[in-house]
Amino acid sequence: MSNRLLLVLTLLGTASVAQAGPPLICHPYNIGDAKSLPWGSGSGWDAKDPSYETKSVPADTLALLGTQTPVLVRMETLRRAVLYGAVDHDSARSLLAQLRDRQVSVGKSDALANFDYGYFLASLKQIEWLYKEDLTGGVDGYKYVLDALAFHPDSPEMHFAAAIIASSPMRQAERDLHLSKARSAKNDVLLARNLQSHFQ
Repeated sequence: MSNRLLLVLTLLGTASVAQAGPPLICHPYNIGDAKSLPWGSGSGWDAKDPSYETKSVPADTLALLGTQTPVLVRMETLRRAVLYGAVDHDSARSLLAQLRDRQVSVGKSDALANFDYGYFLASLKQIEWLYKEDLTGGVDGYKYVLDALAFHPDSPEMHFAAAIIASSPMRQAERDLHLSKARSAKNDVLLARNLQSHFQ
């Protein structure tokens, strides 16, 4: 095998999803010491805190999604909200409705409102197998994340999120473009760790 071919295969390998399972659900994000929804001490993907009241998910999630909250923290917070919603669909519906109302009120003028709504929709779509129902009503969350990126086209964290969404179902060209832009980040140690854990 030539060195050139070996290099191509290596580069192709770096664009693949690192782990099996729905990528928005089954792979926690490293958010350092940032605050998110309460979580258990287990190392698995579904280490919910059994003492946490799931009816608090909508209010607690929205409180955590402030304008200064980094995108990676938003992603992990919404991932946890989706998993708590698996045992309390009413909480998931309530949070989805409030995120939708917030997005509708601002239209395309607020990047974070669009990102949060789109990311939650995409996550709900990937967890149908556990919910046993589709709460999204067929709305494509990826579209809203793209609306958010229209405001922040150079955001490595948003491109990281979009790359994961575009991995399932696979949108190869879009996923690769987002991934290349996410990897362009310089001196973002936390994002680099997440890229390493989520993509080989």
